[in-house]
Amino acid sequence: MSQCTATRPLARLGVGEAHAPTFHAPISDTAARGIGTASFFSRDCSGHLPEQSAVAGNSPVSETNATNCLALRLHRPEPVIESGFRNVVCMTIYNEPFEALRSSLSALIVSIDAQRHGRSGQEIRSCIVIIVDGHDRVNPAVLQFFRDAGLIDTGQNFSALEETVHFSCQKAEKIMAALGVEGEVTTELHFAVCVKAGNRGKLHSHALFFQSICPVLVPDFCYQIDVGTVVERGAVPELVTFMRERPDVAAAASRILTPAPGEGAGTLAIWQYMDFVSQKAVMWPTEIASGYLSVIPGQFCVFRWSAVSASSSASGGKRPLDTYLRGLHAVAPLERVMFLAEDRVFGNEIVLAQDKSWNIGYCPAAEAATDACDTFQELLRQRRRWQNSALAVRLWLWGHLPSYLLRKDKSVIDKARFASAMLWQGLLTACEVISPAFLLLLFCAGVAVLIHSKHPALTVATGGTLAATATLAWLTLRNPHSRWRTRLCKVRDVAAAASVGLLAGCTVCLLPPLQAGLLMAPAVLLAAVVAASFPRQRWAALRHLPLYLLTDRLISLVLYGYALANVHNVTWGTKGLINGQGEPRTEQLRMRRLRDITAGSILGIDALLVVAGLHYSGRWITSASCVVELFTLLCLAVVTNAAAICLASACESLPYPRLAALAAFLAKGAAPAPAAIPTALAGGIRAG
Repeated sequence: MSQCTATRPLARLGVGEAHAPTFHAPISDTAARGIGTASFFSRDCSGHLPEQSAVAGNSPVSETNATNCLALRLHRPEPVIESGFRNVVCMTIYNEPFEALRSSLSALIVSIDAQRHGRSGQEIRSCIVIIVDGHDRVNPAVLQFFRDAGLIDTGQNFSALEETVHFSCQKAEKIMAALGVEGEVTTELHFAVCVKAGNRGKLHSHALFFQSICPVLVPDFCYQIDVGTVVERGAVPELVTFMRERPDVAAAASRILTPAPGEGAGTLAIWQYMDFVSQKAVMWPTEIASGYLSVIPGQFCVFRWSAVSASSSASGGKRPLDTYLRGLHAVAPLERVMFLAEDRVFGNEIVLAQDKSWNIGYCPAAEAATDACDTFQELLRQRRRWQNSALAVRLWLWGHLPSYLLRKDKSVIDKARFASAMLWQGLLTACEVISPAFLLLLFCAGVAVLIHSKHPALTVATGGTLAATATLAWLTLRNPHSRWRTRLCKVRDVAAAASVGLLAGCTVCLLPPLQAGLLMAPAVLLAAVVAASFPRQRWAALRHLPLYLLTDRLISLVLYGYALANVHNVTWGTKGLINGQGEPRTEQLRMRRLRDITAGSILGIDALLVVAGLHYSGRWITSASCVVELFTLLCLAVVTNAAAICLASACESLPYPRLAALAAFLAKGAAPAPAAIPTALAGGIRAG
């Protein structure tokens, strides 16, 4: 029987009614999936939530009343909305071009088609939910595609959060043809499309998906994906396998990179690519091992529906989903900054959930490519949102650490892992805060070496090569459109490699072996970890590593400074959403006060570090200031930790039982890498 006709009635919903009841599910069906019936029978006959009904003067309905409301409508010719899906994917779109939707949707369909049959041979049922954030903002070609493909005005509509959701079942090849993409796909897919009347924000789209659509469809796994993200064919099957094999994992991130830079790639594209690569190879291993991942990238990730929708008796029946969506009404300045990157907040609520200890995992075998920023201005606004949200989340978590350690529902192991995760976040924050002072003192030390060098020829050659690299990097910041583009980029890459080599030569010649080794160790270990973690992209990563090493601290300093100067700005920042007009004066003052406190504190710390660095030299690196030594040792600790976990992961497959057992113990809690990439433990601490 066709998937489109083999329906399992979950809810009969009024067609085209502005206030039709969103869903009414049988108790047995919800109980069988471990989901509280309160989440299904929590709307009255007008479709309002109980708290909304109370405001309107109505009383919340009981389960019996909800069933009676449904029975009163049985005489109408109402469509049947199916339930019991394996995968339900939420794809959000704002004003992206149709080409971006075509790339993302076609790749997603191919990936879903790759796992259409389960272990028992039964066809796996999947639904793609597309939410458009504003009818007046969406590209007209996108709306035309919805009409041509039969995804809207389907006759199976229901109301959710005052928006209309169009439900339909389609042949995958029909959708691919409407997209103008060739591909052999044979599966049948359900679609739920909602074109919101106005722009109400991404978090509202998540509320629409998690609160109103998922309870109707009752998925095993629900996914988030952004338009602009292109998943590999095996991404969805790998995530499904990952989640089925790890019942204690509530959510999992995929391995997301920007496209590998080709010939003639601009400095900006290279930096973004290498930033993702270094974060995946270095930043996440310890987070994975601690059981806490600081971000679940909304570009492409998966959630276990039973985990995010399970209510807790210890928290008054609240679910992780409910506490996550409090951001819709966030008023505290710190929380408003936190929800600039909402995918960081969701993970917190899962880890802090009552009654159950959930982990957040990482599946490096599920690969996807996301779009990079085209201009430096766009990158500034994007990283302003990411970095400020990361800092706000860390401050919020540190404030909740004492209460977490006193909780009785968490084991000693849970508390130890969470405390170690918070210690790791503190280490990363220290690196960020010290970085401006380190860069300034390093520049001063470099100038002093050029003036008082015992090897003037070597230092002059090094300084000249660095100046040439900086000039070429600036000229090729973006992807330049000129006939000299490829040649300039090649010369830039050669100059960067020569600069790194000359810097290493100066370090070895001018410093004692121990000091030279300590200074060069972080870069050498970083290269080794990146090469081991990305065998299929090893050449692309190592080729651009010299340019990244030379430009990373400077670009990061500009991004960090811009973010601190705009802590008060809680607009999205990209895709045209750059104005925060209409905010009350008092709220603006509160946000600016938060900015002044945050930025002023960090500037004060850096000023003290610069003064200390100018007066005190290092203990082990005596030729450098104490601040340069401190920053170097912090970076060395971070990279060494990543290298150790990477090595332990690689040793797990060795035939020596004792060594394999030791490696498994060292890498406990870390996500195992796929067979093709045995040492890839990755992610993006700023991805999301």
